[in-house]
Amino acid sequence: MRSVLVTGCSTGIGRACVNRLATHGWRVFAGVRSESDAEAIAAEPGEVVPLRLDVADREAIAAAAEIVAAQTGGRLEGLVNNAGIAVGGALETVPVEDLRRILDVNVVGQVAVTQALLPLLRSGGGRIVIVGSVGGRVAFPYAGPYHASKFALEALADSLRVELKRQGVAVSLVEPGPISTPIWRKATEQVAAQRASLDGEVQQLYAEGLKGFEQRLRSADEHGEGPEKVAAKIAAALEGSASSRYPVGRGVRTLINLRSLLPDFAFDRLARRVGN
Repeated sequence: MRSVLVTGCSTGIGRACVNRLATHGWRVFAGVRSESDAEAIAAEPGEVVPLRLDVADREAIAAAAEIVAAQTGGRLEGLVNNAGIAVGGALETVPVEDLRRILDVNVVGQVAVTQALLPLLRSGGGRIVIVGSVGGRVAFPYAGPYHASKFALEALADSLRVELKRQGVAVSLVEPGPISTPIWRKATEQVAAQRASLDGEVQQLYAEGLKGFEQRLRSADEHGEGPEKVAAKIAAALEGSASSRYPVGRGVRTLINLRSLLPDFAFDRLARRVGN
């Protein structure tokens, strides 16, 4: 039986991915952060092995790698780096601690998990799937921290894909558009709290824009596509499709193409309309 480790499986894309893979013949090591989430995901159909895994915790990563090695005989066919958080707000007012946190989880955490699992992936001739975002190809106002983390994943995927090719480990990047997951509700609450904390000049400068950004985050949650669509692309990447990138969702390819074709001033005009 093929084995895969998926991070960030409590909800959303990760949970849908566990269901898709476990019901299609994979043994899924499902990374979650809480005991209650571990108990819930253990009830998913198929062979699912819950792992307590915080990607920002090096000791937890090492412990998870040991468990996977012991239960697979040292071979792993897949790794899905899905865990991530969203942080938004005007870059002038985003707490530096929040910026460090999103980069630690979304970027450093993915690298740390990959490093820990690479010996097993080499033994298994495995594949790495990085869950990025269309937000790693285009950037809009008030989402700078999130975009920074996803742009970083684009570069890391490109470097890693070439570095590992001769080692027999393939690397693919999935780039979803708006997907209905709890990440947007959490981000909306974070941005609303930041807006409420503003005063003086920055309140006058950014309050209206942040209010509009909150509305767009709610729309992404309410009108985004189902995470099952992303899970299907992840499965395709793991099961041997030759693509290195998988845009997912309505209008995603069009937006990526527009960004590459339009000069900065023209795209900035579009971004201002979206951001105001």
